[in-house]
Amino acid sequence: MTETGWYVYGVVDGDRVLDDPAGRVHVVSNGRIAAVAASVDLSEFDELPDRLNDEEWLEAKARDHESVLRAAAAGGPVVPLRFGAVYRRQEDVVQLLDERADELVADLDRVRGHVELGVKGFVARKRLEDSLASDRSAAGAATPGRAYLERRRAEREVEDDASAIVADAARSAHARLLERAVTGVLNRPHPRELTGRAEEMFLNAAYLVPAGDRSLHAEVDALTRAYAPLALSFEVTGPWPPYNFVGESSREEVAS
Repeated sequence: MTETGWYVYGVVDGDRVLDDPAGRVHVVSNGRIAAVAASVDLSEFDELPDRLNDEEWLEAKARDHESVLRAAAAGGPVVPLRFGAVYRRQEDVVQLLDERADELVADLDRVRGHVELGVKGFVARKRLEDSLASDRSAAGAATPGRAYLERRRAEREVEDDASAIVADAARSAHARLLERAVTGVLNRPHPRELTGRAEEMFLNAAYLVPAGDRSLHAEVDALTRAYAPLALSFEVTGPWPPYNFVGESSREEVAS
């Protein structure tokens, strides 16, 4: 027989009612708070480390995880759990809610009435370096060897200047965006393999803002206009479930 368990997507207020026409997602309540959960085949998750190497399976499950959380966040505050939080019995889910009640209530109150927005910054580094190089005067040289050394020094200086510009842009943009948000965090920029873009990501930030407030969007537009001559651009993503603004213990990868 197939052994089933409970996959927990996140935690919401105890009186929440979810709109799920398919009836797959359930609310497991424990007074003040409730878990957004679904019945799953435990065999799919018992070997989770191996499953993570199955790109097709992982993408389908990750999309489901994100879809359920975004739907829950659209109707009220939600504390998201990270992908793979599986409990063998419904009683274990209730125990989770009981043991972490104060923490989870505090997290819900912290994000209530707010959404998480991501801001990504990208640089077309070669275009930036070419622009900086064109601003420099060509240095004359008496010999080919001397010319080569001067050219290499100029290239290094251009690379250093470009890196300094990008680092300063990241610091300045984050400071300006924090003024438009309740709080914010800086995460590690994604490599090109994940972004699928030719440009290099230099800023990967998240901000907690009041729901419906567009001031952060306006600031991102202003940053893009200001930095466009330097081949830098910015974009807003989301709104997302507030992964970056809830307690660490509420964001487990796997529960036992």
